[in-house]
Amino acid sequence: MGEGNRMKKENLETASLTEMEKGDKRIDRDWLLLHYKTTIGVVVFAVIVECLLSLLFVGSDLVTIPTERYIFKYIAVPSSLNFICIGVETWALRSKYLSQEQKIYTVSLVFVFICFVLFCAHSRLTAIYYIFTGAIMLTTIYADYWLTSITAAMSIISIAVSEIFIRWNPMKPYVFDSMLEFGDFLVSILVLFAFSAACMVVIRFEKKKNEASYQKEIERYELKQSINRDELTGIYNRKAMHEALGALEEQDSFETCILATADIDYFKGINDSWGHSAGDWCLKEFARILTENERHYTPFRYGGDEFCLLFENVTMEEAVSICDRIRRQVEELSLKDHPQIKLTASFGLAAYAPYIDATRLFIHSDHALYDAKKLRNSICIYEKDRLEKSQWMK
Repeated sequence: MGEGNRMKKENLETASLTEMEKGDKRIDRDWLLLHYKTTIGVVVFAVIVECLLSLLFVGSDLVTIPTERYIFKYIAVPSSLNFICIGVETWALRSKYLSQEQKIYTVSLVFVFICFVLFCAHSRLTAIYYIFTGAIMLTTIYADYWLTSITAAMSIISIAVSEIFIRWNPMKPYVFDSMLEFGDFLVSILVLFAFSAACMVVIRFEKKKNEASYQKEIERYELKQSINRDELTGIYNRKAMHEALGALEEQDSFETCILATADIDYFKGINDSWGHSAGDWCLKEFARILTENERHYTPFRYGGDEFCLLFENVTMEEAVSICDRIRRQVEELSLKDHPQIKLTASFGLAAYAPYIDATRLFIHSDHALYDAKKLRNSICIYEKDRLEKSQWMK
């Protein structure tokens, strides 16, 4: 029994974690979309700023190259490259062949390249050094150490490559021309290192917070399950059955229901003759058999030795066949300490009808069980004329 409880708890935890992981994936998907829109916003904003700057600077002493060449170098080329990057991101998000993780990495690293293009074109502006912090910061929400590390490394490499190997703006002093330029370069690298380290710390604490939330969610899920589970048998209890029937009524799927009510024959005699431990074993074994056959129904312990099976989208013939299989399995049970105990079970089935509700459905199945109990080890189906006859007799 201890092993069964442990496995049951593990199953509950697995189900709870699965639901939370789905929630996390939804959050990541929403953030990925925002991440993608942010890159578009940065590119569009950069184009607008570059166009406005061209209106201010072209023709002034600040621009020493022809207007056509200025527009080509500082507007046409950077904007074209960045819009190609947006196209790559769009393809990645719409691709059916990339996983969500691959899409996240694609958008994050493409954004680094967009920052690299803007940095190369405008590296004369000292503030442009810190455009990469945005690319790094946007990855922290995913709480992925590798993603943030790779994004940070690519950002630092981008600055180094641009400063050492690319001279897009010939008016900008070379990084090794003076200690001031070299100092700015080193400071920018150190700032990115420090910022990346800070993001790692944020991710670490975010993961701790998520773990605490997971644990609370597991406890909440287990509490909810314990309220709806029968303590002895582990299957759903009466409260859960009423909730299930109510949910079906609200969802307009009640008309596909068949309710089977079952109980163990002569159960009171078993308790009286061999004690409650033998009675508990009978209940547990009966519940185990119900659980093993629950592919087409949900089992509930209504109380005492009475159980209910809620069928959905099956015919009455199929429901009877399943109940008969359960009945035969119960006949094969034997108690090691009391081999003289021979268990049997009876079943009463009732199908939904337009003139009844959940309460009446249960009453009908209980009437059918009453008929089955007269025969013992049998299955009876409720019929409408029986109800009419019983009402007439009253």
